[in-house]
This record gives sequence, structure tokens and C-alpha cells, in this order.
Amino acid sequence: MSLETEKNWLWTWLCPLGSPRVNYRRFTYIEFEEDATKRSEVEILLAQMLRDYHTYSDVDQNLFRQLGYPRLAATLAGDQRPNDHRTRMGNFMEILAYELAKASGYDLPVLRLRYNPNPEQSMKGDDILGFRFAQEGKERDTVLVGEAKFRKEYKKRAVEEAYEALTRSFRPYPRSMEFVRTILSLRGDIATADKVDLLRRKLASNPESVERKYLLIMGTVGRHPDPFRYLDELNEIRTGVIAAYVVFQEEFTSWLEQAYECRG
Repeated sequence: MSLETEKNWLWTWLCPLGSPRVNYRRFTYIEFEEDATKRSEVEILLAQMLRDYHTYSDVDQNLFRQLGYPRLAATLAGDQRPNDHRTRMGNFMEILAYELAKASGYDLPVLRLRYNPNPEQSMKGDDILGFRFAQEGKERDTVLVGEAKFRKEYKKRAVEEAYEALTRSFRPYPRSMEFVRTILSLRGDIATADKVDLLRRKLASNPESVERKYLLIMGTVGRHPDPFRYLDELNEIRTGVIAAYVVFQEEFTSWLEQAYECRG
């Protein structure tokens, strides 16, 4: 699998397998395996990435003030890395989903993680929302919604919950599209905001004119032999499902905790 990204170190550490260990036929399946020997090489880059994804810029804070939340804007100044272990693990998987979608050619103009009013809890709604804006007359526009889960030990219920959340997204369009459009407008990116709004209206009036994709990314410590069996056994499955499985090695959670704690 070829991933076009400036973060080559990420996909050298989390290696995409050319031949996944499980053969699923009803949806696209991607598998990654952590190369734990690379941890010492990537730990500084990983810590920096975690800081970047949890740090609100001056622009972000100004947006909150414009939205009428001056106290929230003041609260969110600076580093907002969570202390809660489960939130840290979940946020990391959300960041991976964002990076995977971006490396796969999607435009993700707003990461909702950066606009969470309570950093110690996961934000409600779609974890990620991405777009492929079609060139005139060449293809359909595409909207991607994503759900990310981490479980130290594999839990079938986590896959069920993620898929159920994804199937609720297009009713008739992801609610987070309105949030993304608002943030883009406040940033002054009117052109992209208008594109998102046009897609929202297309999904409301003529949903078949827009291609819908569903990214479900799951991470565990150690390999489960059949992580997406639940999806494979469904009587009906949505067209456009992309299931990604990330296998981490022993001591991953404690090592990731250290990366979160790095203040350098």
C-alpha cells in the first residue's frame, strides 16, 4: 500500500502489510503492524505530533471568542494533551485515522479533536470527516466519515459500536459537516466552506450523486486472528467500508504514555 504523506516515519514505524493476514471480500481491508524496534527512532517525532494535535493556535482561540465562548478560548490556550489514559489512547487512534485518510488523498480541513471543549473526554460525533472534491465532470465527490477505536485486548463490541456509529452518519449527511463549514467560514476559507456546504446539500437532495466512504480503524496490543469477522458476517454491509487494523507490540501503552508526558 502506498501512502502519500510528509510523515514517512509514521508508516515506517507502523508498517502497512502488502498481504494482510486475513482475506476479507466484502470490504476493503488494510493491516498495519508496529515495528517496535523503531520506537527509539520515532519517539521524539511522535511526542511532537501529539503536542501539535493537542495545541490550540491563536487562530483557534480567536474562533472560540467569535463563537461566543471567551472563557473557553482562555481555557484552551496552549497545550491541551489529556491526562486520562483512555482519552489519550482514543485520541491517538483518532490522529492515526486522520493521518491515514490524509495519506490516502482525502482533504480534512478541520480536525474536530482540536475543538474539544473538554480535553479529558472524547468529543461526540464523527471522529474524522474528509472529502475528495471532484474535478468538473470527471468523477463524483466523496465524503469519508471515520471512527477510531483502541483496545489493549481485542473486543468485538468495539467493532460493533464503531460500525453502528458509522451507519448513523449519513442521515442524510454527517452532522459534523455543518460544524466544519462554520469553522472554515470563521477562518476565512469561504471557498472550501462553500464546497462543503454544496456537498451537504447534494447529500440532502440527491444522495446517490455523492460517494460515501466509511473508515473504521481499530488498534490492539497483539494480533487478533479475525478482527473484523463481525463485519464479514453481517447480512448487509454498507458499500464503501474501509477497515484498518493496527497491531501494536508489548508495552505499547506505557511507551505511548511516555510520549504524551514528554514536555521537551
